Amino acid sequence: MQAEPLRRVLAVHDLSGFGHTSLLAVIPLLNKLGIRVCALPTALLSANTDFPGYRWTDLSAQMEGLIRHWQELELSFDAIGTGFLASERQAELVAEAIHRLRGASTLVLVDPVMGDNGSLYKCFGPAMIPALRSLTALADVVTPNYTEAALLAGADPRSLAEEARILDWCRAIGELGPRRVIVTSVPGRDPQRLEVLYFSVAEDSLARFPFPSDGQPHPGAGDCFSALVLGGLVNGCQAGTAIRAAVQIMSRAIGIGIPPVSDWREGIWLEQVLSWDLRSYYYQD
Repeated sequence: MQAEPLRRVLAVHDLSGFGHTSLLAVIPLLNKLGIRVCALPTALLSANTDFPGYRWTDLSAQMEGLIRHWQELELSFDAIGTGFLASERQAELVAEAIHRLRGASTLVLVDPVMGDNGSLYKCFGPAMIPALRSLTALADVVTPNYTEAALLAGADPRSLAEEARILDWCRAIGELGPRRVIVTSVPGRDPQRLEVLYFSVAEDSLARFPFPSDGQPHPGAGDCFSALVLGGLVNGCQAGTAIRAAVQIMSRAIGIGIPPVSDWREGIWLEQVLSWDLRSYYYQD
């Protein structure tokens, strides 16, 4: 039997030492999908930001040296996926990494982490918005949540989730550069459900992927979702198939809850998720 071709992803995220978020979630999920990961950590945190008093070290000073070494090693990547960045300066560093390490067929996915629930995260100022717009311009796929989609489009993130409005936002984001816009955590028509909306620039239309919502926060869920979408795309799935699989996996992950001795701030029950046959979600009849 011929071995499957090796696929490699460059994952650009923070490393939170405690909690199932960022690199601690992205790496095992991509590995489970048969993808080798090269990690570019943007910051080192003692625990994810849902915990009080976390310690934070910005790794900007180390990033350029890592990128240069990978160039010297002549590493190539099937995809580059970006998540939490520590500052607007890091958006420039990551843009430079994309320019240096992107090959002719490298897929770039940008998760423009900067806010939720209608506002920026407390660790960011308004300058983060244009910085992530510039990085989004280099992406093939972008995965903002509802708030981030509005901010990228220059709109009010407190606006009601009307389809025509979101379509306009996606068109505005598409004009920045990405061919596919995946908006997560969109308030659904049913208050017990949320939606993921997929906009293809070529088709100029929205596809809906509803999922049940328990109304509770789930740290790292966005990181996991973007990693699952990226993994599907790298493994050759169409965008709709990759999104559907990621929605189904994350819906099940949230539905099983957390271990009895765990804290909700640790994120999903990743050990259980990794025991599932994740690839089967991408290849359903």
